[in-house]
Amino acid sequence: MSEEIKTEDTKTRFSRRQLLATGGTLATAGLLVSKLARPALADAGKKVRVGLGLNYGPFNQPWRRGCYTLLKKVVDMGGEPVTVRGTPSKQSEQDSARSLLDRNIDVLVLGIYSLESETAFIVDEAKKRGIKTVGFAVPVKDSPFVTEDTYGTGAVLAYHVQNVTQRQGTFVQTAESKGFYTPFDQEADQFALMASYEPRMKLLPFMSGSVSTQDQISKGRENVLSLLQANPTPGSLTGIISWWWPLTIGAAQALKQMNRSDVRIFNHYFSNQLLEEMQKPDSPVEFSTDVPWHLMGEQVADIAMKLGRGEDVPKFHNRVPVTQITKDQASQALADVKKMDEEAIAFLKQYGG
Repeated sequence: MSEEIKTEDTKTRFSRRQLLATGGTLATAGLLVSKLARPALADAGKKVRVGLGLNYGPFNQPWRRGCYTLLKKVVDMGGEPVTVRGTPSKQSEQDSARSLLDRNIDVLVLGIYSLESETAFIVDEAKKRGIKTVGFAVPVKDSPFVTEDTYGTGAVLAYHVQNVTQRQGTFVQTAESKGFYTPFDQEADQFALMASYEPRMKLLPFMSGSVSTQDQISKGRENVLSLLQANPTPGSLTGIISWWWPLTIGAAQALKQMNRSDVRIFNHYFSNQLLEEMQKPDSPVEFSTDVPWHLMGEQVADIAMKLGRGEDVPKFHNRVPVTQITKDQASQALADVKKMDEEAIAFLKQYGG
């Protein structure tokens, strides 16, 4: 993503601890035990093998961009990517992670759906095998991890909505099904919390948008058509807050189908299709936040390589900045996203992506 559409950049610093060298003459048995106990990278010239499940689907362009920059940086830093292809679900990514444990890896990247409690058993098994772990968009047991700034994103979008609507009106939120992708739930909760302090803002019941393995554009269209039937009077509905771009596209289609120009759409997450819609002068999509997954991927790769080389990385939580654009910035954002997506597709092809 270009610098023009990033609000800020972050740098993460890690403390390092030099490994202590053991002097003296070791007995043959002691030497064998020492070799077994050392990380795989103790062997001179061995590449760090980083395992990553490629579980994104056709709607997960942001996730794919993160996988691209993660693996590319691993290669650029002299590492060796090890990948397993899957589908966008908790079960698939856990299956991918278990499979990667058997691929002679040094570091396992875990994410993006399964939470810490759901992958703790995988981390425990990895530890038994001397494999380090790092979280990609999710917390991971006893491990450093990098995530999006979920509550920050919710606040950025909520403040924009409140400012442009003068903190009044009737709104509805939509995202994937509750419990499917935790950041969406957190962002929706943040918006609802901020709206609760504004007496002139009314929130309608949450609209569930299915899961990433289904046609979510159609689901978004069907949901909003039903919503408009329940709120037929112009001005009865002020805005739709959509935390997932396929649902945004469906919502825009429904508004056009019903000739409703009084409803505004506020979106989260970029894609080519979303930005193509947003840049249209007559599109109801007027604002969008995004997660710079390319930065998240690079940060995770940096941590993974340090872990694989035996460096001491604190088990800290790092967050990437929130990206936000208005309609007049959509065309430039589209050019940037298209370029990165083309690079991602070409690069990930060699890893089964």
